[in-house]
Amino acid sequence: MVIREVHAAFWRNLERLVLRPSAGLTVLFGRNGQGKTNILEAIYFLATLRSFRTSHARELVRSGEAPGSRARLEAMVASGGLERRLDVEIGDGARVVKLDGKPVRAAAAIFGALSVVLFVPEDLLLPRAVPAARRRYLDLAVFNVERGYYHEASAFQKVLKSRNVLLRTGHAAPALLETYDEELARTGARVVLRRRALVADLAPRMAALFKRLHGDLPVELRYESDALVAAAGDEEAVRAALLQGLVRQRVVDERRRFTGFGPHTDDLAIRLSGRLAREHASQGQLRSLVLALKLAELDNVEQRRGDAPVLLLDDVPSELDPERRRFLFEMIASLSCQTLISVADRQVIPPLARREDFLVTDGQVSGARAE
Repeated sequence: MVIREVHAAFWRNLERLVLRPSAGLTVLFGRNGQGKTNILEAIYFLATLRSFRTSHARELVRSGEAPGSRARLEAMVASGGLERRLDVEIGDGARVVKLDGKPVRAAAAIFGALSVVLFVPEDLLLPRAVPAARRRYLDLAVFNVERGYYHEASAFQKVLKSRNVLLRTGHAAPALLETYDEELARTGARVVLRRRALVADLAPRMAALFKRLHGDLPVELRYESDALVAAAGDEEAVRAALLQGLVRQRVVDERRRFTGFGPHTDDLAIRLSGRLAREHASQGQLRSLVLALKLAELDNVEQRRGDAPVLLLDDVPSELDPERRRFLFEMIASLSCQTLISVADRQVIPPLARREDFLVTDGQVSGARAE
């Protein structure tokens, strides 16, 4: 998968942008605050219809524009011998999405036309982040390989939200709660199984990559649920275990007025030498673990989809020490994926084949010779 062109208008500080990235490595460099991250965010939005920095659409439209102004994004993408065009307009709470010039009603219809794996400095904090951050990572990683998961996760979230609204009234009818419990268990089972399958795919890849950095220190990646849910095998068994847990927890939920049991409370456990990495690993080991995890995700997407995704790295090299930085670029050099990297100082990036550098200044890009 290769991005041929990216166009942006009135997106963040990008008044008018046209970028034709290298099919190999594209380096976006320049002083902080000039728009490097905004370009990567625009590409990520085209792929996922969400920002990795904000949930407020108004923040994406260029500051100072007249009320009613809209940000516009466009990308030409080559994948599997096909050329696809993605168009997105956003502003004033409305979003218009087109694929190959035709309006798309369901957001899921555009997923897969552009597949990306994002790596930002905040990801390096993942092992010690709150469980919600690790669940969000898992869900985004599942989206990249299972397009149907968008509907499945959305269905679960809708039922969960409705059940919580009912609980907050303080006088939920038992029969209605039972209906919600059954539906939450049904939709939740799909979420659990998708996340569990992803972790099973990532675990051996991550362990092998980490071994190249830290020898024989054993790494374990595990999806953690309630004991009954974790012991359940197929979808029906998971559904039954979730339902049992919801019924068991119902009195507590009614007192606290929110749902305290289910996939929305699960976690991704990363263990190093049998101990939780967030509690015992060194800072360097934690960074190696996340680096291995993200590279494992990249490899998994390519294996599952038969087409390498686009790798986006936002100032990550600057956050790594020389050893881990060298490992990152050795892996990038060996990969078939298109890569876009933002850095303040391009000297941290070693010479690589098929590399093009672009200076970003006040939302504008200009070519520069790689040094």
